Amino acid sequence: MKPLYLAIAGALALPAIASAQITQVAYGALTGTQLVTFDDVIGGDAPGTNYNSIFFSNGVGFAERFVGQTVAGGIFDQLFGLPTAGSLTLQAGAAGQNLNVVATGGSQVLTGLGPVGFPSFFAIGEGSFAALFSSGQSQFGFQLIGGDLGTAFLSFFGADGSLIQDISLGGLSNTFYGFSRDGGVQDIFGISVWNNDPAGIGFDNLKFDVRSVDPSVVPEPASVALLSVGLGLMGVVMRRRRSANA
Repeated sequence: MKPLYLAIAGALALPAIASAQITQVAYGALTGTQLVTFDDVIGGDAPGTNYNSIFFSNGVGFAERFVGQTVAGGIFDQLFGLPTAGSLTLQAGAAGQNLNVVATGGSQVLTGLGPVGFPSFFAIGEGSFAALFSSGQSQFGFQLIGGDLGTAFLSFFGADGSLIQDISLGGLSNTFYGFSRDGGVQDIFGISVWNNDPAGIGFDNLKFDVRSVDPSVVPEPASVALLSVGLGLMGVVMRRRRSANA
C-alpha cells in the first residue's frame, strides 16, 4: 500500500461551476453503477480488521482524512480545515485510529476509528474517513449502518482540494443516502465524513457513477509503451512466418 494517494487525474478535472450545487436525493434515484461493498478487502467479525494505512476498494482510496485537514476530539474525530491547496492527497491516521473493516449482517462495512483506538468497541464508528476518486464524480451515495439520531458532516472537494460544498445529515438512522451534482457536473474527486452519533456508524454500498482506478495497478506509461512495441514486433514476426510458409 502506498503512503500517499495522489489524484492522478487532477489536471484533467472539469472547471468548477460556481452555480452548481450538490443536492440530497434518494439513493435509489442514483443512476451510477459503480459500487464499493468492501467485500474485496480483508474484514472480519467484530472488532474487525484494523487498517493503519491507506487502502483501496474498487479503485477508491480510503484513509482518515486529506493532507491539510486536522483531526481532534475526545470521543469522536472532528475534522477541521481544508485539504492542502493544489492537490488532494489522502493521509492515514495514527496507528489504531485510522480505519476498520468489520463484518456485520452478512456484509463488510467501513468504519472510522475514533481517538480511543482499535480494538476498543468505543472507537469503532466514531472516527472520520475520506474517500478519493481517480475520476470526477457527479453522484455519490451510501448505506449507513447503525445510527442513533446523531449527525454526520460531509465535505465534497474538487481535484485541487477546493471545497465544493458541506452537507450535514441529522437524525441518522440505518438507511440509504444519496447526493447528486446539479447539472451532472463530474468534478467531485474527494469526500470526507465525520460524525457525532452516540452509537457510532458504518458505511456500505458506496455508489458513484464514473469508474475509479487504484494507481498501484495502473501500468506505468513506459510499461504501456513497451507493451505496444512488443505487440508490434509480434505482429511483424507472425507476418514473416506466414510469408515463409506460403
